[in-house]
Amino acid sequence: MPKHAGLTLGVASLVGTTVGFLVLWKFLKNRKRQLCSAVDHRDTVNATGHESDKQRTLTNLKETPKIESDALSVIEKLLVADIEIVSKACEWETVWLLLKKDLDVYPVLGMDCEWVSVDGKASPVSLLQMASYSGFCVLVRLPQLTSSGCTIPKTLLELLANSGVLKVGVGCREDSSKLLNDYGLSVKGCVDIRYLAMRHRRDILQNTLSLKSLSETILSFPLDKSFQLRCSNWDAEEFTQNQAKVTSSQPNMQSSSTTCSESHSSFQYPSAKVLYAARDAQVSVALFLHLLGFFSADLPCPWESLLGKCQGLIDVPFKGKGNGFSNGEVSGSSRQRKERAGDQSTHNSQGRDPRKNKKKPLGVGYSARKSPLYDNCFLHAPDGQPLCTCDRKKAQWYLDKGIGDLVSTIPFVVKLRFEPSGRPESNADYYLTVKENLCVICGKKESYIRKNIVPHEYRRHFPVQMKDHNSHDVLLLCTSCHAVSNYYDSSLKHKLAEEFNAPIGCEEGVRTLEDPIRRQVRSAARALLNAAKLPECRKEELMSEIRAFYNIEDVTEDTIKEAAGLETRIFNETYTPHGLKVVQAFALGGLRSLMELEKRWRQHFLDTMHPKHLPPQWSVDHNHNKLLKKHGDDLVVQF
Repeated sequence: MPKHAGLTLGVASLVGTTVGFLVLWKFLKNRKRQLCSAVDHRDTVNATGHESDKQRTLTNLKETPKIESDALSVIEKLLVADIEIVSKACEWETVWLLLKKDLDVYPVLGMDCEWVSVDGKASPVSLLQMASYSGFCVLVRLPQLTSSGCTIPKTLLELLANSGVLKVGVGCREDSSKLLNDYGLSVKGCVDIRYLAMRHRRDILQNTLSLKSLSETILSFPLDKSFQLRCSNWDAEEFTQNQAKVTSSQPNMQSSSTTCSESHSSFQYPSAKVLYAARDAQVSVALFLHLLGFFSADLPCPWESLLGKCQGLIDVPFKGKGNGFSNGEVSGSSRQRKERAGDQSTHNSQGRDPRKNKKKPLGVGYSARKSPLYDNCFLHAPDGQPLCTCDRKKAQWYLDKGIGDLVSTIPFVVKLRFEPSGRPESNADYYLTVKENLCVICGKKESYIRKNIVPHEYRRHFPVQMKDHNSHDVLLLCTSCHAVSNYYDSSLKHKLAEEFNAPIGCEEGVRTLEDPIRRQVRSAARALLNAAKLPECRKEELMSEIRAFYNIEDVTEDTIKEAAGLETRIFNETYTPHGLKVVQAFALGGLRSLMELEKRWRQHFLDTMHPKHLPPQWSVDHNHNKLLKKHGDDLVVQF
């Protein structure tokens, strides 16, 4: 081959390669611009421009050639999914019907929370974001939903408390702790997708575990995490006035819902603020499904298969790589602060593990019973009359003491050898009925715990005649229903606090107070012991505080050590527990008035929880007639 021909061929190859790379670079640049176009829109664009921009974005996505990664289909679903904003209970009930359809297929939600910080102090959660597997996203404005004393809808409470519906995201376990602290909402079934990324993608480094980094690395989808969006005012009214609803152009995602006050059938393109809030939840659920191989399967993945890959990760706070996580498994019990793994989100604050709280939070920290509550053993009088049902341990006690005889083992019946102090008035007595070990609300037969219908903080102050040997108001609830019931109990407690001037959590309701003078003296003594290079004038000031407190002239080293260990908490002389104050107010009206308090709590349980599996003969007036016949209205209530 001539020399000039070889040179010409080499130059042609070089030029062809260069042109090929330029074409590929141009294609990737255009692709990135198309994916980010939805995030870059602002409210200043008019409605017509919005509509055309949306159609153009969707057309470009459909015409773009498919790439090998599954991320494209995920991103398409994110861009065309509906976004619903909920500010009222009636709006939630409408949206819930749509969300439930997706949960019936795959019970998983991408979850995130937004809130505002004022002077470095985190305010209550402003926005709860939830997205289903299809990308359908619901933005719940909690302050507006609970305004004017309104309670959160029961279906939303049950959804959050249902451990069978997984809530996935980055830091979702810590978000659930904040929801609990701010609104008393119990959130179960949390899975941190950072654990899944570390388990199923060993190439992921710990410093790339933020939601933004995971989205770009795994889904090739950029998230806008600009400072202006992250620090938005999530409590602003215009959040709902201008952007009420986002509808999809896909036929199978159409929504016919309307809010209570106006119809949102016309399309309104979402602001960057709305998109930012929705994208976090949508990308979270997309990452969850992608990491578990949902999009790589030819056939639909069974939910049991996906759930099995989350074993050991449900409701586990994120501890980070190398700290309780090895070989894809969670181990250890050390507590760690919430980390957004690189995203310095100024609007989020650290969530505390509720199980570490000194006060047992609502719906968290309770252990399900390891044995049934009702053994349905029977006690009979010497003449064979049934007296009551009891547990096996109590029946066995009568046998061991030699004061009862075994009549049968199935059912377990013990006949007493002595005359009991009282007998049931009829065979329809509540304590003669056989009770099932199941949740009285939903009928679930596992993971149940005892529920005090009249809270212990009130019943403990009742006269002994109203609380002795009384199991009528102790029922079984599953952990989810228990958390929902406690939320509604909190509402009634606050109503009682207002009615009877019995505030909850104020200084009057605190047993001990911090004495500022003793605290100041203790600080002075510790400074003298630990700070050797204090100026003489400062030492003299600290010494004078100790002299004044102990009323002495000379301060010895022993005195300083004693002051350094000074107890600063003092008993609050005005301390009156909330429950005691309420019971005292009802007791002024006598026995009948106390019965009204008991009846009010029982009726409250029926009205809020609508139990479907109550034991036979359970009644809001249980035992009231018997007490009035025995003690009359003049029963003296002593505290």
